[in-house]
Amino acid sequence: MTGPGPVVVVGVDDSDNSLVAVDAAATEAALRHLPLHIVHADPFESAADTTGGPLPGEPGRCVNRAMERAQAAHPDLEVIGEVARQFPQPALVKASSDAELVVIGDRGLKAVARALLDTVAGGLVRQASCPVLVTRGLGVPDGPIVVGVDGSPNSQAAVGFAFAEADLHSRPLMIVHAWSRPGPHQPGSPLPRDFDATSIQAGAERLLSEATAGRPEEYPDVGFSHRVVHGHARQALIAAGTEASLVVVGAHGRRLPPLPEPGSVTRHLVYHAPCPLVVVPAPDR
Repeated sequence: MTGPGPVVVVGVDDSDNSLVAVDAAATEAALRHLPLHIVHADPFESAADTTGGPLPGEPGRCVNRAMERAQAAHPDLEVIGEVARQFPQPALVKASSDAELVVIGDRGLKAVARALLDTVAGGLVRQASCPVLVTRGLGVPDGPIVVGVDGSPNSQAAVGFAFAEADLHSRPLMIVHAWSRPGPHQPGSPLPRDFDATSIQAGAERLLSEATAGRPEEYPDVGFSHRVVHGHARQALIAAGTEASLVVVGAHGRRLPPLPEPGSVTRHLVYHAPCPLVVVPAPDR
């Protein structure tokens, strides 16, 4: 159940941990001046929504508690509650079609096992129509927003989201690119034999400059810096994330049927990022 127009969606369960996701989602909705849509998904419960007043039963109490918490923090926020008769992943994927952002907690939506987070988060990253925020801890409250770039269209989408998010939260932005020295020259390689570390570094700096082209004019109040790291991208982003309020990445990987597969860096960060993480879908999704 969603009303007309975009919303921010958050998936909840009966755990205290999911309230961290509610807090984050309510803040994002308030900053965007959008309604907050709170979803509890359970295939064994009857579907219900708040159009008829407070929701009944244990799932209803879970949603009512989340609604009360969001409205206490943001009294002017429009909050919608729903019990969806579905498994969490398809329920939130469906809700993402009307959303600007979907938020889930670090421990999954049923608080029974870490494996459920893997299922729900992995499915959302593959299928959601909008960015997905996984609230992995609180991060450094006033820390920068970190975004990883590699020059692909996916990372360009991530940069756009990161600039907008930094502008909403009045935080600085750190743009990170990791590179590794290529191995021995192979026959047919497009790289010249003298493609050394200096030229790689120069290329990395050009990539970062291209990634931010036009952004300072669009977001004049966002201060940003570049960080070029020699090493693997996932280690570079995890290191940067220890001093960040948020890490943003694109949903890289294979675009093969039946579902796109997120890249190894994205998958690793979904489960190991040291702070909240946003995965931005490919521009064509």
